[in-house]
Amino acid sequence: MNAMRDRLCTYLRGEIAAEAVPPEVLVAARHEGVFLLIADRVGSTVFARELREEAAIDALRTRELQTVLAALGDGGVRPVLLKGVAIAHTHYSRPELRPRSDTDLLIPADMRDTVASVLLRLGYRRPLEIDGDVAIGQIHFIKTDAFGLEHALDVHWRLSNVRAFADVLTYDELAQTAIVVSAFGGLAGIPSPVHALLVACIHRVAHHADAMHLVWLFDVHLLATSLSAADRQAFVTLASAKRVRAVCARSLTLAQQAFGGLDVAWISSLKPANVEEEPTAAFVGGGMRQVDILKSDLGAASWGVKVRLLREHLFPTTSYMRDRYPGWPALLLPLAYARRILSGAPRWLQR
Repeated sequence: MNAMRDRLCTYLRGEIAAEAVPPEVLVAARHEGVFLLIADRVGSTVFARELREEAAIDALRTRELQTVLAALGDGGVRPVLLKGVAIAHTHYSRPELRPRSDTDLLIPADMRDTVASVLLRLGYRRPLEIDGDVAIGQIHFIKTDAFGLEHALDVHWRLSNVRAFADVLTYDELAQTAIVVSAFGGLAGIPSPVHALLVACIHRVAHHADAMHLVWLFDVHLLATSLSAADRQAFVTLASAKRVRAVCARSLTLAQQAFGGLDVAWISSLKPANVEEEPTAAFVGGGMRQVDILKSDLGAASWGVKVRLLREHLFPTTSYMRDRYPGWPALLLPLAYARRILSGAPRWLQR
């Protein structure tokens, strides 16, 4: 961690009084997603307005999500809420203290069309993105309400687009032990404590290149410190069965270094004797290019899936291409595909 992150951690650990936080620290806290936590601890009127505004925004987002969940329930869908929205309502003193740009929902794969139909009827729209059954495991929906507030939903039917992590936990596994949160009634579940920690450990590595963003590490810290001894042992068993020991050990190690309070022996017990037995271990440390992730995806797939994966990446649906290249006549569609491949190639090679 760099010096500023270390300094932020001292505030979050309560080692430095937060009454007079320097401006440069607050700027960094905003960037790291922990500004609201520190502002709440200042305990003065300086940030009272911002905290009230965030509480109002969270209330509007919760009300909108309740509307969405009720409509999905009418359609026979009971999602599992993942990541930020789930932990905000279980491990933070108030949900608005856990910033989040979207809400993640996991649904059964065979309910994708039903969910899309419900959300479109509620006024959501889909941003332009490729579709498919193999290349992606999630789709996005956006809506701006009457107050001008944007609501973003990330609808998963697999845990991750990265195939090494895609089926580490399935909807059925999560739903079986899901917990009901009063804010959402019986309209949705959230992962059990053991499952929630596994998702948090995986998320920052699989989706964010092992980035040391403090809010994600604080999530891991809160989840891990809340586990009982039996839960910690169950977590080791689960991480072993899912072959994500190295990924989990990495996230827990960083959380321990940042905030303390974790059982170091427990973390050490997670480290695999041979990381080569875990394909997911290749993602620890980040640095993977898009082409490296594609190689990993291909390595985890059967030959039939490999072909479909490449086709969906290289040759998305014609409706997608027409939306991306409006005004191009149908005869020039092959050139549009070629342009897309050539213009996108440099991004796949960047670190």
